[in-house]
Amino acid sequence: MDSKTVFELRNEAKDLSGIEKLHKLNNALNISRKLYLEDSSDEWIQKAFAWVLIDLCKYYIADKNLNQASVCFKELNTIDFQGYEDEIIENQKNFLRPKIDINYSEVQKAEDLSKSGNNKEALAIFKNLISQNRLTELHHESYGWVIYRYIKVEESNLSSVEVRTFLRDYMNLKNERPSMLHSMILNFALNYSKSHNDFKFYNFLLLWNPVNLRYEDLHDGYKDGKDIPSLISRICREFVNSNTEINIEEFLSKIDLSKEIVLDFFRETIFWNIFNAHKENKLSELWNLFEQYNNNYSKHGQSKWHSEILNLAERFMKENDEWRFLSFFKNWNPENLRTDDWKETKKEEHTYKPLAIKAIKKAFEVLKTQTSEQSLSWLIQPYEKAIKFFPEDEWLLREKALLHFKNNELELAIKIYKQLVLELADKHYVWQEFSDCIVSDNSLKIGMLSKSLSIERNEDFLGDIHLDLAKVLIDENLFENALIELETYKKHREIKGWKLSTIFGELQQKTSSIKQSLKDNRELYKNYIPFAENFAYADFNWTEVVLADKWKDDKGKERLTFTDGKSIEFAISKNRFEVLKQSELGQILKFKLHKQEIKKEVENRFTWLGKNIITEYKYIPLIAEKSEKQHWEILEDTFAIVDYINREKSIIHAITTDNKEVFFPQIKSELQIGDFIRAKIYTKKVKDESRTELRQIQKIDKSSVISKFQTQIALVDGVNEQKQLFHFVISSKLQGIVKYTETNLRPSEGDFIKLSFATKIGKDRKLRVKMLSIEPTEEVNPNLRKDIKGLLEVKFKNGNYPDYEFDVDDELEDSAFDENGKLIINNKPIPDFAFIGDYYVPKYLLEKHSITDDCRVNARAIYAGDKWKVTKIEKI
Repeated sequence: MDSKTVFELRNEAKDLSGIEKLHKLNNALNISRKLYLEDSSDEWIQKAFAWVLIDLCKYYIADKNLNQASVCFKELNTIDFQGYEDEIIENQKNFLRPKIDINYSEVQKAEDLSKSGNNKEALAIFKNLISQNRLTELHHESYGWVIYRYIKVEESNLSSVEVRTFLRDYMNLKNERPSMLHSMILNFALNYSKSHNDFKFYNFLLLWNPVNLRYEDLHDGYKDGKDIPSLISRICREFVNSNTEINIEEFLSKIDLSKEIVLDFFRETIFWNIFNAHKENKLSELWNLFEQYNNNYSKHGQSKWHSEILNLAERFMKENDEWRFLSFFKNWNPENLRTDDWKETKKEEHTYKPLAIKAIKKAFEVLKTQTSEQSLSWLIQPYEKAIKFFPEDEWLLREKALLHFKNNELELAIKIYKQLVLELADKHYVWQEFSDCIVSDNSLKIGMLSKSLSIERNEDFLGDIHLDLAKVLIDENLFENALIELETYKKHREIKGWKLSTIFGELQQKTSSIKQSLKDNRELYKNYIPFAENFAYADFNWTEVVLADKWKDDKGKERLTFTDGKSIEFAISKNRFEVLKQSELGQILKFKLHKQEIKKEVENRFTWLGKNIITEYKYIPLIAEKSEKQHWEILEDTFAIVDYINREKSIIHAITTDNKEVFFPQIKSELQIGDFIRAKIYTKKVKDESRTELRQIQKIDKSSVISKFQTQIALVDGVNEQKQLFHFVISSKLQGIVKYTETNLRPSEGDFIKLSFATKIGKDRKLRVKMLSIEPTEEVNPNLRKDIKGLLEVKFKNGNYPDYEFDVDDELEDSAFDENGKLIINNKPIPDFAFIGDYYVPKYLLEKHSITDDCRVNARAIYAGDKWKVTKIEKI
């Protein structure tokens, strides 16, 4: 159905009367109303809808049913022509209005008076209509506007009772809602409530019904270059400032906005109230506002202003009031932390820590000073999230371990401390805290505390550790050792002028009868520290490495470089472990190593592609032991040939069996070019370059090592008798020459030879072959020589021809040369070259076989390093 159907029904109704006509028009009304609801912008639907209502108004006027006519007329006025007004329809409205509304002229007069400011006279007209029971619903909207204008102008002259009476009268009207008038009434009530405490605005709002808030009431406006806060935001602000108790869940359910947006209207107001209370130093009010906020709003979940209030708490609860933050944050509920709260913020040139990190760390600092029997899971949970966001922050991991310890979750704490001692093995406090987790193994606890004391040299930090160690030593009946710790503690405190702990007094009494014979506890530490280290690093396997180098850093401190000869290399101070102090080059030691992953940004080859992230690994030694293996034993053996000797610098250049170029000093003077050696090999990193190093170098016989070098079948592709050498090829990249002085072998072009060789990169960056041994062979490399059959096609050049050296066969009696030096056989010129398919045939072969025309041949072709050439021909 469409608007055309409606007009057809109207036409049919014209010829009818009574109930039949009414039935036909109601059908048309139902159709047009449905069409209008589906598409209120269609001009023809608007007209169809309007004309049906006009027809019904006329029907009910003729039937003297003015009430029903009024209903239709009222609906007629609701049609939104969207700026387009049909003149004929407007004339019909003006025609119908006085017929339907007998009070039209009086109402019109009242409206005009009200708009011109004569509110009392306008109100009097409506009161008269009401007293005579002549005010119809058609004019409730007009009466509502008169009430609004009157109370707005006369507010100061009206009593609270009078204002409430007028608002009651308005609420009893049946005007259109939502509407601008309805919103203006609410806005008046809101402003009125601010100065009249006896007016309960919240109760009025519920009666007014928040579902009637329009789009304009729910969103900020803009006028004269300024933002105008929305009505809903001002309502929420007033509820907060007036301490109105409301059913917030019910209120939120009636507002056509997201729950978070509406809640933030409340929360933003509270934020500024807290901010101003702090600014004005109203501390009692400040703490009360924080508490009330959590009680009323923390249960409603996360939002921007919920986080902003946490930010204020983190800033304002400090020094003597810092203790307040722990309970506030718990009640605020860390589960309400947003994704944005975990991000750093930047302002001007400064970068600030994420709010979430600041909050959990502040809570942790407060908790450190308190004893609590309550579960700390509420704080441990955001720490788990923090560690995922910031995995490189060891302090977060450490604080989480301490929380587990306080929560009596010792196994979880121990698991974390085993991670921490990988990165912070040289921090005394980590071992001290680790020892707190050990409750049933005194030997292990002594080891942990001994480790802590052995690491830190500043006695200012060690007082509590001395007392902890003394206590456990007394428990183990090691009274002399305990006395050493107590005396060390006492001596330093007296030097500093610090008070002695009450715990010190209690422990001293237990050792008062002990006669001291020990000077220090070094031997104790040495014996017990392995308990701690073996426990902490129990999950790690031993790795054998060799001491490859000793050197001094910029500060003159001796450092040692260790390697497994392959992927592992690390350098540490000679004093890092006791076992290193008497170490020698080549010595094998065992380490437990932590493999630390390091990600780096590097420039891309093409800058427009941005930077690449590469992963490197750093090996951190945890504990060390001697190995029973011989010096250098764990390194792989390698074999090499001396390729060159720099006599001036006494440096030998050698090539290994896997073609690595190595350099080492000429220590053994008997080494000469061409000698073979055996050595231990490892890779050493110098800056960003990897170098191959040799140790335990020994000269060996060629016969014992030659088989370890590469062996290949090569093809002789050229012989130069004049220069006394021949050329061989293994592949396009591997080829070289052999001088007659290097071998007794005298091969012909196309012969195969067996080569043992090494390769190196020449100064021109090309691969060079160093021949080690050569022998004839019956083996064939099919990639280098082929036997072919096909049509030989001769080719001629134009212009000058190159000279070829060849022997003229005695049988060619009729041969001669022309004036250009071109050979003539049997009165036919010899071609310059030929092809058998893609295979090139040189001129000397054509001359040798007296070939002057195309013919079929059997041939042999060899690969000459960059192309194929034919070396033998046989005519078919």
